[in-house]
Amino acid sequence: MKKDSNFYAHSLKGQPPEKWQPLEEHLKNVAEQAASFASEFGGEKWAYLAGLWHDLGKYNTSFQKYMFENGPQVEHAVVGGRYVTQFDDPSRKFVLQVIITCHHTGLQNNERVKERIKNAFHLLQETIDNVPGDLLNRHLPYFPRWLKPPFRTQEDIRHLEFWIRMLHSCLVDADWLDAEKRNLSAMGKRPEFPELSVLRDKLDQYIDSKVAKAKKENWTQVNRQREIVLKACRNAANEKPGFFSLTVPTGGGKTYAAMSFALNHAVTNDMRRVIVVIPYTSIISQNAKVYSDVFGQHNVIEHHTNLSPERDTEWNRLATENWDAPIIVTTNVQFFESLFARKNSKLRKIHNIPRSVIILDEVQCLPPALLYPILDGLKELQQHYGCSIVLSTATQPALNKNDVLKEGLIDVQEIIPDTVSLVRNLNRVNVEWKLDEITEYGELARQIIDEGIKKVLIVTHKRKDARTMTQFLPSDTYHLSAAMCPAHKQDVIDKVSEEMKVKNANKVVRLVSTQLIEAGVDIDFPVVFRALAGLDSLSQTAGRCNREGKLVERGRFVVFCAPTEPPPGILRIGKDITFTLINSKGSKNVVWDKNGYPDLTRPENYQTYFWRFYSNQKLDAAGVQTCRERFNFADVADNFRMIDNETYSVVVPYKNAYDLLKNIRRKEFPSRDDYRALQPYIVQVYKEDFVRLIQAGAIEPLFENSFYYLTPPYERLYDKKFGLIVEEENIYPDETALIL
Repeated sequence: MKKDSNFYAHSLKGQPPEKWQPLEEHLKNVAEQAASFASEFGGEKWAYLAGLWHDLGKYNTSFQKYMFENGPQVEHAVVGGRYVTQFDDPSRKFVLQVIITCHHTGLQNNERVKERIKNAFHLLQETIDNVPGDLLNRHLPYFPRWLKPPFRTQEDIRHLEFWIRMLHSCLVDADWLDAEKRNLSAMGKRPEFPELSVLRDKLDQYIDSKVAKAKKENWTQVNRQREIVLKACRNAANEKPGFFSLTVPTGGGKTYAAMSFALNHAVTNDMRRVIVVIPYTSIISQNAKVYSDVFGQHNVIEHHTNLSPERDTEWNRLATENWDAPIIVTTNVQFFESLFARKNSKLRKIHNIPRSVIILDEVQCLPPALLYPILDGLKELQQHYGCSIVLSTATQPALNKNDVLKEGLIDVQEIIPDTVSLVRNLNRVNVEWKLDEITEYGELARQIIDEGIKKVLIVTHKRKDARTMTQFLPSDTYHLSAAMCPAHKQDVIDKVSEEMKVKNANKVVRLVSTQLIEAGVDIDFPVVFRALAGLDSLSQTAGRCNREGKLVERGRFVVFCAPTEPPPGILRIGKDITFTLINSKGSKNVVWDKNGYPDLTRPENYQTYFWRFYSNQKLDAAGVQTCRERFNFADVADNFRMIDNETYSVVVPYKNAYDLLKNIRRKEFPSRDDYRALQPYIVQVYKEDFVRLIQAGAIEPLFENSFYYLTPPYERLYDKKFGLIVEEENIYPDETALIL
């Protein structure tokens, strides 16, 4: 190739070179788009330079031969990073070196970036004479005032580390979007969305209509308290961006009220979007449906692994790539692991988080082992990227800065003016503490039957306990646990909900569940039994008792001592702390009820509980903050794992799951939709159980590096009531399935 030849950014399959994109055009497009993204947090000059220099390596004639003539591949990303070494200021050039060098690989560790740049001398020499002078003759921009070189303190270094992440996101998304424009036939049209003010008005009209209808038909005490919550949220929306807590008991209308606050607050403060972050995939679709009913499905983007095929539209897929939508509903895992990611596919979206209202639903579920990096990330978003953070729960964890939580939050504003009165007025249960002795599950079953309790929920510690308890009760007893696939669980929840609506005092509805019932499941029982657990878990379960406040008498919530312990880890620690609180009679840090037990309606008790809880934990157990301070981006991502236990996906024979499997296996290249269709029929299996299943030949992979499924002789392991049972004594084949 001659030196004066045209240079191109990308080849376009099947098209002559004259239709390819000129390299200079690509660089300027990406620079302008990245600068536009970064303008939301004052980084536009930085992003512009990163975009302008990110593909300087494509001016290498060897790279052009690679495109034109299928020559050997040539690394191009590192050339721009190497070019930046000519500048003097070490901090400023370091930022651009990382962003540019890693724009294809994802963020790498500091030493790896330095090594790549060091080895790129010859590549720059081969390239530099071909680069137009107007692309090179630039000055490095200065940092915004809140970034303080020479970055001597650990906090200053983490500010810079986060800034690099944001700028990298701007560059990657701009690069991908410009590439996407070249091949529109392979992509759907990017969605367009209404203004937040339009969505705000829709929600206000929807809620006001529901309130008016309830006042005409059946205005209860619960409805009155929900109206108080809504008014408080609308009033607080006029505040400036910051940290907010929304402390509302289960059943108090948080889902609508929190969104009303978020949209009104966003419109008032000229913010861009609302991001709802939920701890469990088991409840995310439920919340997303609530919002979709108001705003329309197109305007609510779901980003999580359990998305059903009918909701996983092309529109939804495009919006989840970079979160360019007004309302995002996602999970803790997706949100926080993206903030601290290394892969471009995850990092691409984070530049759209600035100037958002972020609702952290059930915030007490944040993993304590990652609490410090999580809080640090939230503080970054609030202080330097224009976000408001809403900590929403019935049981506020003590996240304010204190002697236990030295890196906690400051100036968190409570949205509800009088949380004590609200909790008291929404209290719909009498609590019975049965802790003098252990209650065996058979004994508890006899008690329920002897007392003639018709409608009852029993919550146990473990899956095996739930099975045991169910087996002690009559055969029509329902069962829920994580051993069941999502479709199975939802069918049980739907069936129980329908049964509970039957207005017949003699109708019997019994449900035994593990703690998964605590997370946003809309179920309402007059009597609930719960094995002693963490104080927050007790409160969440109590929210499933007389949820709507329609009983003439209060609901009955019984806490008992189970014959087994919760699983090791935070669940067992939580139970032990509750037990310690109960036995600290007379402690001034606990508000006691009339029977001398911790009062579940007092927010102060949850503060005390969480202080003790966090004091028993390493709040950065994996050393994420240290990795950030060393700019070891790859190590940060590897260590920041929201889910500790490694799990494996196993498709189970529920409903038409195996018909879907059969159709997929016929295909040479299964589609994303094929795999999505299987999501409702998957059970997550821990490594220990996975190894046991593999060794028995009970599971096989569908394709290499994909889901596993139960082989025909072992389909019996999936029980129609209890789900997947993988205890060693149960792993034997169905001999009839071996007969050909």
